[in-house]
Amino acid sequence: MMKTPVQGSYQDPSGWLSIEYDRRVGYFSMATDHIHDHYELYYLIEGERIYFMKDRTYRIRAGDLVYVNRNVLHKTLDSGRGDHERVVFYLQPDLFARSLEPHLVRLLLEPFERDIPILRLPALGSDSARSLVERIVEEMEHTRPGRELLLRQWTAELLLHAWRNVAASTVTPADIEPMLHPTMQQIVRDLNERFAEPLQLTQVAEAHDISPSYLSRLFKQTTGFTFSDYINLLRIQEAQRLLRESQLPITDIAWQSGFSNFSHFGKMFKRTVKLSPREYRRQYQLPDSR
Repeated sequence: MMKTPVQGSYQDPSGWLSIEYDRRVGYFSMATDHIHDHYELYYLIEGERIYFMKDRTYRIRAGDLVYVNRNVLHKTLDSGRGDHERVVFYLQPDLFARSLEPHLVRLLLEPFERDIPILRLPALGSDSARSLVERIVEEMEHTRPGRELLLRQWTAELLLHAWRNVAASTVTPADIEPMLHPTMQQIVRDLNERFAEPLQLTQVAEAHDISPSYLSRLFKQTTGFTFSDYINLLRIQEAQRLLRESQLPITDIAWQSGFSNFSHFGKMFKRTVKLSPREYRRQYQLPDSR
């Protein structure tokens, strides 16, 4: 039984891999909004969590792997059961690119593209994954020679182990947690498609015949985000895509993403991404769009 909270972290010297370990006591929901340009692999060692991604919530349990693709909005929430233990791997695309052939890199990253991003391994596969994760956590605690090599190797081994189970169809579907209101999933899907429009909470509530206060409370309870924060994050996500893939002026990108105030766009972007729009474009713009 978990009694005391424990935290640990590891940063690969290359900057291409970082690992976080947390054993949390009590009830916890992510305080920050997550949207980033790297891949994220979440492994739940103990406990139970609710994971919101795109327009769905998933109830995950010990042994589940959660694959978060690049630039996908996500958040973990309290499931109503206290205490949990997890490891999160943050993977830059270059992590394996210089040591593996392209088709092998694609193989390891393929599960990040799946429609259902949760992998529930069979008993034998789950035991193997847990043993590997425990070795990774133990190695993180020390600064022994060759640590970075082992952690890279074991991270690749974990990705390969999960991929083999996907390829062999030995994984089972994760539980999709029903939205708490019959219209809630449709509201989230509508926002995902119409975020660039001047949407107001009162307008959306009226369209679905519910009160604004009820929608506000239910939206936060279901997704972990406030209504306005969720829309702003979708707009930031679209701005990131346009900065990477187009040569549009930054002012045009702000308007096309749904921001009516350029100064507000700049502040929101910097607060969320930790880079200015110009800095982000300089760092992440794709070669074909330059």
